[in-house]
Amino acid sequence: MYRTEAIPCCDIALRDAREVPAPAAQPSAGVSAHGRIVRCDLHAHTVASSKPAVPALGWISCPECYSEPEQVYDQARARGMDLVAITDHDTIQGAWRLAERGFEGLIVGQEVTVCFPEDGCRLHVLVWGLTPERDEELGRLGLREDVYSFARWLRGHNLAHSLAHPLYSQNGRLTRWHLDRCALLFKAFEVLNGAHAGIHRTALERYIASLTPSAMHRMVEAHGLEPLWPRIWEKARTAGSDDHGLLNVGQTWTGVATDARAGSRADPREFLKAVMSARAEVGGVGGHSSLLAHQLTTVAAHYAGRTLVPRASARAKYAASKILRFAGVPCRAPSMAAVAWETLTRRLMRTKRSRLGPLADALRATASEVLERYPKLREKLDAADRAGGSAMSEHEDMTAFFDDLYAAAHACLTSGTVRAFRSRDSSGVLDHLVSCLTLELTQVPYIFSLFHQNKDRAFVQSLDRSVSAAGRVRGGESMSTGVPSDAMRVLLFTDTYADVNGPSRFVQNIADQARQTGRDLRVFTSTRLPHDPRDNVVNFDPLLAMKMPRYENLDVVFPPLTRMLREADKIQPDVIHISTPGPVGLAGLLAARMLRCPVAGVYHTDFPAYIDRLFDDHVMTTACVRAMRLFYGGFRAIFTRSDDYARGLAEMGIDPARLTRLLPGIDLSAFTPAMRDPAVWSMLPGHAASSPTAIRVLYCGRVSIEKNLPMLARVWKAARAVMDRSGFEAELVIVGDGPYREEMQREVGPGTRFLGFRHGRELSTIYASSDLFVFPSVTDTLGQVVMESQACGLPVLVTDQGGPKEVVSDGVTGLVLPADSDRAWIDAIVGLVRDTQRRRAMGRAAAESMQRRSIAASFDHFWSVHEQVLSDARAALDSHRAVVSIPRPVSEVAGAR
Repeated sequence: MYRTEAIPCCDIALRDAREVPAPAAQPSAGVSAHGRIVRCDLHAHTVASSKPAVPALGWISCPECYSEPEQVYDQARARGMDLVAITDHDTIQGAWRLAERGFEGLIVGQEVTVCFPEDGCRLHVLVWGLTPERDEELGRLGLREDVYSFARWLRGHNLAHSLAHPLYSQNGRLTRWHLDRCALLFKAFEVLNGAHAGIHRTALERYIASLTPSAMHRMVEAHGLEPLWPRIWEKARTAGSDDHGLLNVGQTWTGVATDARAGSRADPREFLKAVMSARAEVGGVGGHSSLLAHQLTTVAAHYAGRTLVPRASARAKYAASKILRFAGVPCRAPSMAAVAWETLTRRLMRTKRSRLGPLADALRATASEVLERYPKLREKLDAADRAGGSAMSEHEDMTAFFDDLYAAAHACLTSGTVRAFRSRDSSGVLDHLVSCLTLELTQVPYIFSLFHQNKDRAFVQSLDRSVSAAGRVRGGESMSTGVPSDAMRVLLFTDTYADVNGPSRFVQNIADQARQTGRDLRVFTSTRLPHDPRDNVVNFDPLLAMKMPRYENLDVVFPPLTRMLREADKIQPDVIHISTPGPVGLAGLLAARMLRCPVAGVYHTDFPAYIDRLFDDHVMTTACVRAMRLFYGGFRAIFTRSDDYARGLAEMGIDPARLTRLLPGIDLSAFTPAMRDPAVWSMLPGHAASSPTAIRVLYCGRVSIEKNLPMLARVWKAARAVMDRSGFEAELVIVGDGPYREEMQREVGPGTRFLGFRHGRELSTIYASSDLFVFPSVTDTLGQVVMESQACGLPVLVTDQGGPKEVVSDGVTGLVLPADSDRAWIDAIVGLVRDTQRRRAMGRAAAESMQRRSIAASFDHFWSVHEQVLSDARAALDSHRAVVSIPRPVSEVAGAR
């Protein structure tokens, strides 16, 4: 793949950029409007980058890269690079190994670590054209400790250079102050890095575009630094893969147009002169979390293959040889005879099986079938030539393969755990749990990479906003103090989307409103229940779904966390809204932490009260209160559906200043008296035993004890006895389902219709075709069904506890009754069944009162609160950055010395 002819390309000093002649190099990788393009990946690492990427890995002597220089060279050439640059961290050993052997088209470089002397802020600067003498000089003169001396040294030797990944904070100290000084010190910036997120490039390009001559003049005056390079505002741009795993070499490149004839050799000197003259273009792929995860996994695979596998058993070596192929790590598999002998010996000696046996069984059962879906990966596994990259280099397919294999293995382990539990095999249960935990650990590289790629998001966005705002002011436009609603992205997480309850319908309604009004709102959920598809709702298939204890009609689901976080990373929301404090809501909290964005949410349900009614256990109730305080403690805004629950949250320790009333709203086009159709009763279960003239008393919601339905059962039995004696026909209609249904059916006896779950138009028709609505709950924060029933023209009966009473006008649209008085409820039901005129008058008043509670108005309020949350979060971040102490000017430091 290389020639032995040596090219003297190591001592590449530049003339003044103003004197650089037209390039004479010939590319082989592309064509531009100006001719051929010479391409070079100007940022790649080899095994000479021997320091650990994470300090903790130093404990096990794991370097950050295992790629041999020859392999990097071959892969760059195989991917169409005309020149090959090697830039190891603080050394040229890897590149020089090739230079001494005369590799053609080689550029000897180094990624130099330098620091600001004021505060130790660390930078990485790519330098090309180094020799062993210059490398030694770097250390001897202590240039790495002083960025100013280092920059003067670069200028003195006219060395080609570029500030690597400029917006990536190496040690958490990078600020706009440091970046502006870098703009004065360095001629070139790396604008496209193959290992860092694309948002870096967008913000950096805007920043560079803002460096006009006048802006640079103001910068010189502000910092007291004279620029070291001519026409410093004309920044040279470079790009490189920053590869550490032999996955992406040559996938990100810097290109220079040339008119040289075909077949001529590319000249590294002329190439670098053109780059430093700001005549280069950049291209290829940017970084993303999966790419970084695969680099980390590849390094780990090399470490395992060299350090751990040689000491493993024959069976473990055989399994490792299969797994390590994905990372392109050579691992010789033992013979099948050796594996069989070891297996037989273990059985004869009755050696206990490994705790990871269930995981091995699950992978054997699923891996081949999953791999069949990815022919590109199979080709990479079978390829003899590794120059094109291992299977790990197919990032999209590899990520999807990992996701599918993880889900399939998870399903196998879950079913195995259930079987072991049912057979009372305690050892089997433990083995499966250990295997499950190990399977979860395979997700660590992806989750770590997602967090790492977003660690500088706040700084990048703050820089982008300040540059954009400054550009608007200079252009004569006024700066906006608010956040345009069409620019804000909100990502909503909810555990309850397909259920039949108020919170679910509220989420569905705002998803529809966002789509209709052009707002960028997405909904993430995880459910196996049927639901109407919406283009802004993403349902992630649950890894596990099981019935909630004591609530068999509700599922507790465990969503695919990594997949959710990855999709959230793609969306890059500005605000995350969490609708429920379940597993999906916890995933939302993790996503907010990952993306460094503010959180808002709704306190839909009084969970401590529910726990108290379901379990009657003070310890569990207290634990629930603490969990709610911990869950909601970091929210910037919490919507409450009633004043009662605002007070409850305040008592839990939540700052009242962060609480805001959610403006309740319903879809008035769906819930209206016009939907009334008495014929609907003949099409529903139980119609044979029902009188067409009966007064229908409706309840809609979960059929459970915490909804206070035992009280309704008692009240209805007594009320019906009174009405039967008076000759009034009435029936109770229950829409919904839950764990109390069978017991309630026995309690109320015949004459009550249980319709189960009803949805959409049918539900609206049932509302409008009923005569009276009863809702005895004392734990609901609002009771969406109370508003829907009123909108359909029904008078309502609610308790004096909880939120529903706040949407009822007592004595006008319904009655607010004591929760602990069965007699009051009996009298109210009987009285309204008998008094048709009063009942209908209340119904008309109820429908009229709901006209001001449209879902459109509710959504506008919902969106405006999120705008305020985002505005406050940005203001707090900018204020924090403004008060951070600025390091003393370098002149003061020099004077102190």
